[in-house]
Amino acid sequence: MTVSIDLDSILNNLIQELGSSVYFIIISSENGVVRKSYINDDEFNKASISLNISQLYELAEDITAEIGIHNPDFNIIHSANYYIVSIKLLEHIIILLTEDQVEVSQIFNIINKTVEPG
Repeated sequence: MTVSIDLDSILNNLIQELGSSVYFIIISSENGVVRKSYINDDEFNKASISLNISQLYELAEDITAEIGIHNPDFNIIHSANYYIVSIKLLEHIIILLTEDQVEVSQIFNIINKTVEPG
């Protein structure tokens, strides 16, 4: 079974449902190329963030291969009052900076609604 994702729908649904709790959303390819983005504040360097997260996934994949476990599908970093959530989905990486009051399961539910059998 194949599935497809609509990057515009993912971006729009996250913005609409999370509202002002989200500071940025970056959707990139696995090699760090920014495909879609929403930034609530212009001070973020989306290309640098995207590249660093993609490199983080490469490193995590190398480490997990060496110890014989499955590659990571997501990563959550908590800092002060914020979450950085990165999710790997069909050769794309979705990166969000949100307030830590956001339920992480809500993020996954929003994204899952946009994945369609193709």
